Amino acid sequence: MELISVKQAAAFLNECDGCLIYTHASPDGDTIGSSVALALGLRKLGKDASVFSVDGIPEKLSFIPNEGLFVASEPENGVTRISVDVAGPMMLGRAQNKLFSLSIDHHKVNTIDCERLLVMSDRIACGEIIYLVLQELGVELDYDIATALYAAISSDSGGFRYEATKPETHVIAAKCLETGIDFAEINRRLFESKTLSQVALIKTAYKNLELLRGGKFAIVAITPEEVIECGASETDFDCINSIPREIAGVLASAVIRKKPDGIKVSLRSNADIDVAELARTQNGGGHYHAAGFTLDGSFDEALTLVRRLFTEIEI
Repeated sequence: MELISVKQAAAFLNECDGCLIYTHASPDGDTIGSSVALALGLRKLGKDASVFSVDGIPEKLSFIPNEGLFVASEPENGVTRISVDVAGPMMLGRAQNKLFSLSIDHHKVNTIDCERLLVMSDRIACGEIIYLVLQELGVELDYDIATALYAAISSDSGGFRYEATKPETHVIAAKCLETGIDFAEINRRLFESKTLSQVALIKTAYKNLELLRGGKFAIVAITPEEVIECGASETDFDCINSIPREIAGVLASAVIRKKPDGIKVSLRSNADIDVAELARTQNGGGHYHAAGFTLDGSFDEALTLVRRLFTEIEI
């Protein structure tokens, strides 16, 4: 695997064709928006480019332009495979392919199997990196690309609230706004619009809240039975990952739930606690303040492990 620059990534993309761009499983606004923007940009250059998401497109992200872009299955060969916003093989879920010609990512810990890796962990969203790549390719922003990029960046920056947001983040967002996109509606769809199943999940999350060490750590565990009761799908869970972290005094939090490939633990932190490093100890990864890992074993075993991990953190 070769670590490459934005310029080298653009040069590679300029030479290839038949690109299939992979999002991560349980897709969020960054992976969908970034993948769509890259595919649209490559198509503007006359290239064949499509997107594959093993879990489809969440309803709340359906406003991101996607008509004719997504394929329903993975072709066995004949494409150049590119991953976007994928930190490791576990993030690909049920996808069959786990090897890529190019991976573009912004996670601090990256274990993806690829020939070329463009990783910029100082960027709050992968959408920022895709913008730089498109600029290097000479692709001008249009309404659809700008909508996808703005959704990507706003999504992973929490509406430009998180501390990794830089002046350049706002500059790129401003460039997107210059195309006339409806940024207010994008933010409403990202942060204020919830399905009834998500509302049920939120109620369950507050009911199941567990505080440790005098309220400095918080855990929300949603059992498989409760997921069924809420009528929730895999793409509904993004609305609860930050709930326990939002409680005053909480330094770090975890949301635990069952997935088809194991028990998913989503970590968040407010203080000087590197949850990416915590996730790495369990073969996971992510960002300093947002990370996760997947465990084999039972739901109760996962809950016991997370309690122990939080107990052992020095504060």
